[in-house]
Amino acid sequence: MSPLDEFLAEATTAGPGPRRIPGCVLVAYKDGVLHDKSFGTKTLDPKSPHFGEPLSMDSTMWIASLTKLMTAISVLQCVEKGLLNLDDDISTVLPEWKERELLLRFDEATGAPLLQKTEGKLSLRMLLTHSSGLCYPVLEPDFKRYLNYRTEQGWVMELMDLCPNEPVALLFEPGTDWKYGFGTDWAGKMVERATGLRLNDYMDRHIWQPLGMTSTSFRLSSRPDIRARQAELAVRSAADGGSLAPFPTPYFPEATRDDHGGAGTYSCARDYVKVLVACATSDPRLLTAAGYDALCAPGLSEAAAARFRDVQGAVYAAGDAAAPELTGAPPAIPAPARESLSWAPGGMVVTQDAPGGRRAGSISWGGLPNLSWVVDRKSRTALLYASQLLPPGDVLTRLVVRWFEREVYDGEFFSKGASG
Repeated sequence: MSPLDEFLAEATTAGPGPRRIPGCVLVAYKDGVLHDKSFGTKTLDPKSPHFGEPLSMDSTMWIASLTKLMTAISVLQCVEKGLLNLDDDISTVLPEWKERELLLRFDEATGAPLLQKTEGKLSLRMLLTHSSGLCYPVLEPDFKRYLNYRTEQGWVMELMDLCPNEPVALLFEPGTDWKYGFGTDWAGKMVERATGLRLNDYMDRHIWQPLGMTSTSFRLSSRPDIRARQAELAVRSAADGGSLAPFPTPYFPEATRDDHGGAGTYSCARDYVKVLVACATSDPRLLTAAGYDALCAPGLSEAAAARFRDVQGAVYAAGDAAAPELTGAPPAIPAPARESLSWAPGGMVVTQDAPGGRRAGSISWGGLPNLSWVVDRKSRTALLYASQLLPPGDVLTRLVVRWFEREVYDGEFFSKGASG
């Protein structure tokens, strides 16, 4: 076993010390070889019918923001067909967004939001690169306050905390800043308007079927075969030394009115890695070479890129500081250079090689229950770390993913350990 194998085997098992990770699946593709390893179990709940079942490549997971990459691919397919344009104003397809407002502040006496008209264009590219002015409410208290005010005035919203389904105020002029949010959900609606298909049906026809993905859907309630293999969520306590417990209720509903292109799919590692391999190898079944170039091209203004570098740089710094205590060693590989960080339609992009890891032009991101992926077209490498652990941004998981990346690039991941 590799050092990472040994660490994960111990971390996912209750023994002399507490269990530190409920379970995870690691899959990587490099030099034409696909290899996977699974650790831990599908649930921590002793009352669950799945208690004691091992987590595997076929375990269903809510993949949350891993959906965003598939939505970006769908958008670029429509661009290649002449149905959408990345740089047109979105109101050409979504007329409800023609009149837009900025959230300035709140009236001290009434609590009402104070708004003003926006000045610039809001493009599809900005939706995909999180430079639109839309932000997840959980990340921005003022935006949460704005949405609460609107609901108090009688506005009814589905999934208010993940994707308000009507136009809302923006937090900044489009293109001038960066905040992580639900722009990709609206990009998915643009695919639906342009094609006349629900996003689930579009992806099934143009991504999932071409790649042989049979266990992926926005609609878990209508796929009992997928639900039967579902891994359950666990949560790490902020106290008690980070102890783990079952998470009793679904974080994301099994049935929603809309197909949410930012966070709405359920899948398994065996299915989703096919998307990553297709991107890493520029598989023509999804996009042309130029389409993959667009997927990975930095798309932020300098001001927006500077903000993102601050945000992501802080994430990497937190991992660096915590590594000795959590893993007994420094991070396995250095973080990508801060100045190399930006955002492309497909995800975070690095513009320089990362020492011991991904090459310049690679894209990556993750999903809320601590899933992570990397696509490196230059070295034709892809990797996926899949778990169902809350809350998001788990520092130990981030360090494990960096360790995983090092073993993929130095070859150790492929030479040791059993494939599932």
